[in-house]
Amino acid sequence: MATGRSQNYLLPYPVINDNVNVHGDVADLVSTLDTTLQGLGLSYMKLDVKNTSGSTIPAATPVYVTGYSGKTTVAKSLSSTTSPVLGLTKTSIANNAEGICVVSGVLPEVNTSSFTAGDILYVASTGGLTKTRPTTGSVAIGVCAYADASNGIIVIEARGNGTWGSL
Repeated sequence: MATGRSQNYLLPYPVINDNVNVHGDVADLVSTLDTTLQGLGLSYMKLDVKNTSGSTIPAATPVYVTGYSGKTTVAKSLSSTTSPVLGLTKTSIANNAEGICVVSGVLPEVNTSSFTAGDILYVASTGGLTKTRPTTGSVAIGVCAYADASNGIIVIEARGNGTWGSL
């Protein structure tokens, strides 16, 4: 296949005298987009944060804002006492270390083995995530899109103190 390339990301496209191979052309484009977009981190909105809670915050843990010290500082959120929820940690963040909080979008490669695809996820009363809606301080944070011990996917939409009305 003869191809042209876009300027910014060098994405391939067929040229006018190319034999039409829709399947192959689209597959090449999708593969290139998959690689390019993943590198840009466009599947989620994030905020660089610093953990000043006194302990490590595990990956995919709901966090709330505790202040600002060069970066937004965060701690593990507890549904009944610490809201609004900012989002979920992308990876584990050690105490006094910087990390990423995913505010909305797709959070891949996390442990969702205790959930089923389609489960609405809430902030648990002791921190972390639960599929059981807490009786007090109920905060829906996302949906389990894929259940797996290491490649799980959560679709996040932090809504502060409210819940997802449409869920």
